[in-house]
Amino acid sequence: MTQEYEVVIYGASGYTGKLTAWKLAERGIPFIAAGRSQARVAEAMERVPELGGHDYMCVGVANEKEALADLFKGRKVVINIVGPFMQLGRPVVEACLAAGVITSTRPGKPIG
Repeated sequence: MTQEYEVVIYGASGYTGKLTAWKLAERGIPFIAAGRSQARVAEAMERVPELGGHDYMCVGVANEKEALADLFKGRKVVINIVGPFMQLGRPVVEACLAAGVITSTRPGKPIG
């Protein structure tokens, strides 16, 4: 397992997060599945059979700019699927800008 993950799915425990994880696994792209609760993220990833044997890790992180920027530092892409976006999205975008990574509010829709 590599420790150099270039992609983060933030909000990975939800329906769209699980689908995104599956599609990254299909393409052989290692990733960090992140959310506010590591246990909830890990439980959600266990429900995706296509992830069996795939290189990923589950992380819990506070929805705060500083904590998220620490997680995002050195990554290339953050797929932001956390919701509700109006209440939780701003710190994620600010953290991405601070860490110098590309973010997306939906897969395939970069905003920064």
